[in-house]
Amino acid sequence: MDRQVDQPTASEPVAQNPQPAAPKRRRVSFFGLLFRLLLAIAIIGGAGFFAFQMVSSRPEPPERQARERTFTVRTVEVNALSAQPNLTYFGEIVAAGSLDVRAQVVGEIVDIHPNVAAGNSISQGELIARIDDFAYRGALTEAKTSLAEAQLGATEARERLQLEEANLDFAREQLELSKRDLERAQTLLQSGALTQKNVDDRELLVSQREQALKQRQANIAIQQAQLDRQLASMERFEWQVERAERDLENTEIYAPFDAVINSEAIALGKIVNANEALVSLYRQDQLDVRFTMSDRQYGQIFADGLIDRPVEVVWEVEPENLTANGHITRAGAEIDAAKGGVQVYARLEDAQATTFRPGTFVKIFVPGREYENVIRLPETAIYDNRLIYTIEEGRMVSHDAEIVARDGAQLLVRADIKDGAEVITTRLAQAGDGLAVTVEGEAPPIPARGEGRRGDGERPAQGEQQPQSDDNATEGEE
Repeated sequence: MDRQVDQPTASEPVAQNPQPAAPKRRRVSFFGLLFRLLLAIAIIGGAGFFAFQMVSSRPEPPERQARERTFTVRTVEVNALSAQPNLTYFGEIVAAGSLDVRAQVVGEIVDIHPNVAAGNSISQGELIARIDDFAYRGALTEAKTSLAEAQLGATEARERLQLEEANLDFAREQLELSKRDLERAQTLLQSGALTQKNVDDRELLVSQREQALKQRQANIAIQQAQLDRQLASMERFEWQVERAERDLENTEIYAPFDAVINSEAIALGKIVNANEALVSLYRQDQLDVRFTMSDRQYGQIFADGLIDRPVEVVWEVEPENLTANGHITRAGAEIDAAKGGVQVYARLEDAQATTFRPGTFVKIFVPGREYENVIRLPETAIYDNRLIYTIEEGRMVSHDAEIVARDGAQLLVRADIKDGAEVITTRLAQAGDGLAVTVEGEAPPIPARGEGRRGDGERPAQGEQQPQSDDNATEGEE
C-alpha cells in the first residue's frame, strides 16, 4: 500500500527553517564484538611469531672473550743503605758581635768618615769621627806641668833626706867618741889624774850629742814624710796626665773591627755628650742563624751530638739562592713556650756569609740521626703508610714497610725486600696483590692460551677507576 504524503493546502502556512530529523543509533551485537577481539589477537600473535622467527634465524655474532687489563707503571731499583736525612727549619740571621760605639768625651764633631752611613762597611782601625781636641790638649799640658813640679819637689825632698841621713851618721859617730872619752875620764878620775869637773864636762858633752842625734832622727822622719807627700802628688799628677792623654785619644773614634754600620746618629758640628751613642756596628765575620727545634727533635739530636753539628743555610733570592755553611754553637737556656721548642744558634763560617744581613729569613738544613739498613722511596710508592709493591712475574706483590724518617720529598723506609728489587712508584687506585702490571718502556707479557683479557668495550667494575696516561696507570697493549 502506497504511503501517501499529505500535501499542504493553500490555506496552511509553510513552516520556516524546518529542524532535521535525529539519526537513529545502530546497535552492535555481542557476536560482532567477539569477532573483532579475536581478529586483533590473531594479528598480534602473527606479528610476534614472525618477529621470533626473524630473531631466531639471525646468525650468531662472534663471541668476544674477556681480556685481563694490564697497567703500565714506573719502578725504582732500591738498595739498603745508611742514610742521614736532613731536617728542615726556618729561622733568621742575627748579629753575634754587635756594638754601640759611644763618645767618651764631650765636644763638637769636627770630622766624620765618608762611609759612615747605615749599610756601609768599615774596616778595623778606620777613623769614624773626630771631636774637637783643643780643651783636651790644654788639660794634658796642665797635667804634665803639675807632674813636673811634683817631680821637682820630690827630688828636693829626697836630697834633704839624704843630707839628714848623712848628718845622722855624723851625730852617731860624735856620740860614740864622747862616750869613749867619758869612760877614759872616769878611769883617770879614780887614779886622781882628772878632777870631777873634767868628768862632768864630758858627761854634759855626751848628753848634748845624744840630743843632737835625736834631732837628726826627727829631721829624717820629717824629710821622709815630705818626700812621701811629693811622691803621692807625683802619682796623682801622673794619673791626671794619663787621663788627659786618654781623653785626647778619645777625641778620635776608630772602628774596633771589620764591621757593617747598622745605624748612625752623628753629624758635623754636633755637640756630643759622654756615653752618647754615635754608630751601631756588627761584625761581618760573626753572624749567627737562630731557629727553633722541637722538643722531640732536640732530644734526638742532642743524644747524637748537637754542638758542632754542621748546618747549611739557604737565602732564597733571585736569580740564584745564596748559601752558607756553619755549625751549631749553642742552644737556648729554656724552652720557648710560644714557639714550642728550643732556640738553637749556629755560627756562619765561610766567606759567603758576609752577603747575609741580620733579620734575613732563611731555610736551614740540619743533618738528623743516621739510620741503618733503609731504602729511599718517593711518597707515591707507599700505600696506607705501611705497604710497598714489587713486580714478580708481571704481577704486583705487597710487602710490609715501616716509615722511619722523611728526607725532603722522599721517605726512608725499612722493608724486607732484596737489594736490587724494583719497587712500583706509580700510584694505582686498583693496587693489590696479583694485579697485572708492566714496566713503562718494556713490552707487556703475552697472556697464556685460555687466559682471557677483558674486552675493550667492557666497562670497569664498580669502584675501579679508568687508568690515565703519563704518570698514572694506562692500559697495556698486546
